[in-house]
Amino acid sequence: MKTQYDILEEARRGDNNLRRNDTFQFRRDDDPSDEILGLEGDVKKIHDWILCPDKELQKIAIVGLGGLGKTTLARLIFNNDDVSKHFQKKIWVSVSQTFKEDDILQKLQENLGRQPASQTGSTFEDGLKQIISQLEEISCLIVLDDIWDNRRLDWWKKKFFPALSQSSHKQSCVIITTRDEGVANAIGVDESFVHKPKFLNEADSWSLFYKHAFAKVEKNCSEKFKDLGKKIVARCGGLPLAIKTIGGLLGSTGSLHEWNGIWKSFCEPSITKENDVITSLQLSYKALPVELKQCLLSFSIFPEDSEIEAEKLIQWWVAEGLIQDTERGFENLSKLVRRCLVEVVKKRGYNLRIYKCRMHDLVRDLTLVMAHDEKLCFFDCEGKQNFHTDSRWLGFTREMDAESLKKSPKLRALILMNKDHAQFHRNLSSLHSLRALDLSNNKLDKVALNNLFKWISSLKRLAYLNLSEAKGLEEVPDSIGKLRNLQLLVLSGCTNLSKLSSSISYLKKMVLLDVGSCDKLPYLPHGLHRLSHLQELSGLRLELQTNKRSCRLLELQHLRELRVLRIRLSNDSEIIEKERNVLSELKKLKILAIDFDIVEKSEDKHLLDKLDMLCPPSTLEQLYFKRYNHERLPKWVSPESLPALVYLCVDEGRCLADISCKSEAMSWNIEGLCLKELPQLNKDWKKLINEEMKLLRYAEISSCSKLVNFPDHMDDKPVWRRNQHR
Repeated sequence: MKTQYDILEEARRGDNNLRRNDTFQFRRDDDPSDEILGLEGDVKKIHDWILCPDKELQKIAIVGLGGLGKTTLARLIFNNDDVSKHFQKKIWVSVSQTFKEDDILQKLQENLGRQPASQTGSTFEDGLKQIISQLEEISCLIVLDDIWDNRRLDWWKKKFFPALSQSSHKQSCVIITTRDEGVANAIGVDESFVHKPKFLNEADSWSLFYKHAFAKVEKNCSEKFKDLGKKIVARCGGLPLAIKTIGGLLGSTGSLHEWNGIWKSFCEPSITKENDVITSLQLSYKALPVELKQCLLSFSIFPEDSEIEAEKLIQWWVAEGLIQDTERGFENLSKLVRRCLVEVVKKRGYNLRIYKCRMHDLVRDLTLVMAHDEKLCFFDCEGKQNFHTDSRWLGFTREMDAESLKKSPKLRALILMNKDHAQFHRNLSSLHSLRALDLSNNKLDKVALNNLFKWISSLKRLAYLNLSEAKGLEEVPDSIGKLRNLQLLVLSGCTNLSKLSSSISYLKKMVLLDVGSCDKLPYLPHGLHRLSHLQELSGLRLELQTNKRSCRLLELQHLRELRVLRIRLSNDSEIIEKERNVLSELKKLKILAIDFDIVEKSEDKHLLDKLDMLCPPSTLEQLYFKRYNHERLPKWVSPESLPALVYLCVDEGRCLADISCKSEAMSWNIEGLCLKELPQLNKDWKKLINEEMKLLRYAEISSCSKLVNFPDHMDDKPVWRRNQHR
């Protein structure tokens, strides 16, 4: 039995064992000993997949950013002795963006010992049949290196791979490398056989860099170079191609002066430099559809290593007109992640929706240059944003310079990111093209906010205003009603906000209004029924009918575009008979969240009776309860009433005793479940997942002490997945 060390050693020298007629277009680095650094575990993982296949035709995808080592890893597998002995034939095909279908077939035919169809006058279909016939007789490893998501993807998806599957009984294997996870999905690679190489750790990065960069550095001078070298390695962020490229450049000289010059050039983002890293990243950028290019370039205004909140980013995209709605925004962000141009920092466990993301430093460098060329924003030699008359986007990472706003008359997006006290100058009113103003999470005092609302009314094109977490905000005045193009208003977490002007109802283009967690805001003003385009409403409080100034539930029947609704109930909330069916008429409603004010148990029954009157549409997909203080769920929470429900969350329900179905003959279609701080929930976990929620695949469970048969080993990390814990 070979050890892992043996496998890796054979991978190093395996290139010499290849017979010429078994492969073609095979390229190798000058020094193959570089290749194994940091890839030991990757090699072992794919090696085991190949030698212990679950399917007759094994399809494996290696997905990652350009320069991350996808091709290197595929090469190590291709050259491995165990893998070579497992197959009768091995074929390596370099695909790239510009491939032609006939060329792929011709190369496969040549390496299978057949005369190409182009030389025999045969048709394209005949050539494909010939390949299938040959593969039925032998087992073969085929590596398709660098497949792109472009107009030819349909050929792979609908013709090549379906045809190839017909020869699967001989246990062949296809390995693809791609920058886009969507390619792997499209051609039918099971997600359990998609491998994503990680960036090199600090030790492996330094080893690779040292090997290339210190060839001409004398030992007695090496300490002077190491400090600079470590900064360079950190700049590369674990990207192998970047480390080798800059290391090779530095290794050509032994002069510290030249090292400093190269380092300075390396830090200055410029795609005019001739190097493999920039060329590689440019290819990824050029392959993007126009809409995705604009979304990617928006990352350029955020500081290096920023963790970016996905929701705010997407709201900006909507206001800027880059996308039509937030759902499309999350789709676009996921596409950028799948193409390995954006990294996920935090995502939701149930449906993997992205919460926070970031960008690799070298990808960001590319966006800085491309954003400059597109005249979106401008940067100095150190990559810091500069003011320019043509700037369209501006991100302040320090105190806002009011005078500088005069220099950017074309500005369309202004984002303040210094999280410090800010003051506003009348020059803000000169930004007549401004569409997005994000001042969230900043220490905005009352004076600053008063000045803001004094001058903001002149921003006639403003479509997005985010003042979330502005503790100094006490009132939104009538001037808000002058922003007739406003589409998104985010005031969540403004804990001192006590009044929202009724002029908000004049904003007919509004698609999102968020006043969630504004505890001092007693109600939303009457008249919201005029906002017929509203898609998301958060923070609605249901008041007594005697309060004529507050928004009533009955008004919502006019909001037929509503997708997301978050409401808050208390003992003072009132729901009358004619409001019973209001929610059921909102056929596009997908998410409903109900938050409760903390009340004494003795008062709960009256509130539960009110809650029973609500009747969401049968199309509802996600349902949330917060501070739920009742022994049972509302009557309409059942698989009969909510057949489309896929996610249920109950948080802080100190009295809830059961979440059972009302009918034993039916089970839920729920796939995700969150149960937190439910000390009275008396439930058998095994019965729940095997009888009542058979489709459940993900659950977060915590502080549910009476929940029996929940896996003991889940206590420390209370996340359950069906595939892992069945």
